[in-house]
Amino acid sequence: MLGPDRLDHVAANAVVPEQLVCYVQAVAGSTPRLFDTCLGYETPDDLVLIGYPLHDPPRSLLDEQALSRSVDLALESSSAPKITVLAATRPKQAPAVTTGEASSEDSSDSIQDAYLALPIPPPAPKQKLRNLLRRAEREVVLDQGRTLNKDHLALIDRYLEYRDLEPGTRLIFRNIPAYVQACPGVLVVSAWLDRNVDTPRLAGFTVGDFTSLSTVCYMFAFRDPDIAPPGTADLLLHALLQEGEKRGQVRMNLGLGINPAIRYFKQKWGAETFLPCVETSWERRPRGWLERLRRWSTKK
Repeated sequence: MLGPDRLDHVAANAVVPEQLVCYVQAVAGSTPRLFDTCLGYETPDDLVLIGYPLHDPPRSLLDEQALSRSVDLALESSSAPKITVLAATRPKQAPAVTTGEASSEDSSDSIQDAYLALPIPPPAPKQKLRNLLRRAEREVVLDQGRTLNKDHLALIDRYLEYRDLEPGTRLIFRNIPAYVQACPGVLVVSAWLDRNVDTPRLAGFTVGDFTSLSTVCYMFAFRDPDIAPPGTADLLLHALLQEGEKRGQVRMNLGLGINPAIRYFKQKWGAETFLPCVETSWERRPRGWLERLRRWSTKK
């Protein structure tokens, strides 16, 4: 387990959300460990290795030799039966890609995507985006804070109600309030309609993480499709970019592309591919007959 000073150092150099230790601990409850230059998170059941090396001083995030050393160390020192590696490339230690005839211990699964990023300050918005920002500026009032109230929680509930999400992803969204409360680098920007009356309505909100010294992470965004004026999500993103510029950060990691609609939203701001992301998972074969016996007995 990493000590508090080391945890702070890792998070201060984060370039992807999974290197924000406070965030991952809050939403997943796993224990952080360093495996050479890469950060990992352990539970009794699995190990997730974030395969973007945290060199000191900083060098390439695409260092395949450093990734390989970290995977070797993780395989040697962790007893977790399942390992997942998030990295720019597929680790050479991973078994062959899953086939219909292979067992889970002889194969692995891979999913590919890419982190998108914007420089700070970002490129000047094009005319259509400027029009959206002006429209939203006329109709909503923004505020910033570090708390979520019942209106924020209702938007999260609504988001979860209408989406088919993996249990792990659903758990992350359910733990957003705990994340906001626990992590001091978090900023919540909210867009309100009728802000000056007794019952203002929340049109949308976004959560940014400013823990890293260089990189703002765009973590979550929600809007109420029934009342949010066009451009609300853009205005909230714009506010995070302005805050990042004020704090001296040079980049915003907008997260993965996920799907064409989300990718379009990010690319209309001028976002470009920052880092490839290959997620590779496999079950580990027990090393000796005693370990195989132990696993067999625990499955009975």
